[in-house]
Amino acid sequence: MNIEENINKIKIILSLKKLLEKGKNLQKEFKDNKVVYSYHGVASNALLRKATVNDTLNGKTIPKATTLISIVEGMGFNMTDFSKEFDSISEDDVKIYLQEYT
Repeated sequence: MNIEENINKIKIILSLKKLLEKGKNLQKEFKDNKVVYSYHGVASNALLRKATVNDTLNGKTIPKATTLISIVEGMGFNMTDFSKEFDSISEDDVKIYLQEYT
């Protein structure tokens, strides 16, 4: 895996984690929200195995496009929301992630 692939992988992980956190905050505001913002809840909504969601959010695998879309939509977001998060991640965010998880 080259450097660019690694950076994109980290940006995907960070983007998904940001959306998950946003969802948890939204859930506190809206009691009727039916999306559960946990790995299990996302997996259930996305019709994926919990291990798939877990491996993706923990950086063990790079998701295929269909898996990524399923996870994002399983969180109750769309790909526009994901791309905004992805684009907002800086080089410093990637460096911090690398320092914490390697």
